[in-house]
Amino acid sequence: MKQERLLDARTPLDSREKSASIPHNMSLRCQDGMGTPGGRKCRTTRIIDDHPRSMKKPGIMKDENSHWRKKATSPIQNSDMEPFKNAFSHPNAVLIAEAVKRAHPAFSLPRFSKGLEDALEPLELKQRMHFIADRIEAGLPAHPPEMFSIFVKTLASDEADTRGLRGFLVWPLTEIVARRGLPHFDEAMAALCEMTNRFTGEFAIRPFLRHDPQRTLKQLHAWCAHPDEHVRRLVSEGSRPLLPWGGNLPELLEPPHPTLRLLEKLHRDPSDYVRLSVSNHLNDFSKHHPELVIGTLARWRSANPGDPRLQKLARHACRTLLKAGHPGALEMHGYGSAKALALDFTGLGATTVKSGGFLEYRLVIRNTARRPIKVMFDYAIHHRKANGSLSPKIFKGRIRELASGESWEITGRHSFRPVTTRVLHPGGHGFEPRLNGRVFPMCDFMLEL
Repeated sequence: MKQERLLDARTPLDSREKSASIPHNMSLRCQDGMGTPGGRKCRTTRIIDDHPRSMKKPGIMKDENSHWRKKATSPIQNSDMEPFKNAFSHPNAVLIAEAVKRAHPAFSLPRFSKGLEDALEPLELKQRMHFIADRIEAGLPAHPPEMFSIFVKTLASDEADTRGLRGFLVWPLTEIVARRGLPHFDEAMAALCEMTNRFTGEFAIRPFLRHDPQRTLKQLHAWCAHPDEHVRRLVSEGSRPLLPWGGNLPELLEPPHPTLRLLEKLHRDPSDYVRLSVSNHLNDFSKHHPELVIGTLARWRSANPGDPRLQKLARHACRTLLKAGHPGALEMHGYGSAKALALDFTGLGATTVKSGGFLEYRLVIRNTARRPIKVMFDYAIHHRKANGSLSPKIFKGRIRELASGESWEITGRHSFRPVTTRVLHPGGHGFEPRLNGRVFPMCDFMLEL
């Protein structure tokens, strides 16, 4: 038998877009410990500087009373360099089938397992998930509501249940609900309501939004008052216009912007987990309707002045706008004009960096204005692609208020340790400082593998 290292596919992640939009009970990790379900690129290099800005990724901010299903329960551990596709390794696929067998004794394990290991070997993560879903669906009753009831029986019942399914192992089952549930709306919604508690239903809800948007939006409005934070998060995350790995729903970005009415009900939710999803949803809108997002956040903040949870939501919702130096976003969060900031010095520790090493940098920033300015330092690494072009990736630095005439020296280093989520290519790269959204000249360096 082929030896394949296991990922803990039943264990939640500890992820910043994300996406990642990262559900609480996914278990893959990027180099910096941030997780992603896939489509969204997670951060692939770690900022190591004196005072890095604390950032969180979607799906990881949790309340003090986080549900047990967010806690690791499996002895299998993954590593930073583990391929994502191993969430659906052959042993993990068998775990899913065994749970289905317990819920439906007529399910044939030999039929499911025939040629499975060889078939999975060349496939990537989502291909494996779809293949496993095909095999499971082929061995169950043809009537979808009966099938959905079997899926609910496979789910972990509590923290002590080590045989029930949770995390990535539930994904093929939610996929089948998405495929077969459109003609059986009520039964599909009931199944997803249960399943999202063990693994996110955000991908599975999207075909329903495409096929029957009014009925699905009505269901989402009803779920806004659901006692389970995972179901309430599904409302916001599943209806995001630009959900990573979920396929875009651009029609939701058009007037009358129907999902914004959902966010009106959720933006003061008691769960950090839900509010973070709301901020990601607004960040999607900010890429097409920045003024709408600024206006919505200003109205919410005006109605609840001084609410620290709402201030955190607003910062995360504006992250794309802040990176771009949007005047309204900068003003909302107290940042001054970048025109008053002088970059007196920019230097790199070396002009050549080896794979696995660090790029060291040093900057001196000066406030030329007659008043104090709140400064946001970010930087972009321009990575070389296989075709020789450069692609920027922005990393968060830190924040400080500078008095008039005050200078700020920043030193730090950026890791180029190989990770599974980015292929490093040798040749010219660039380090590009950004202050309050303003782009400063790039420093070139070479990466050697």
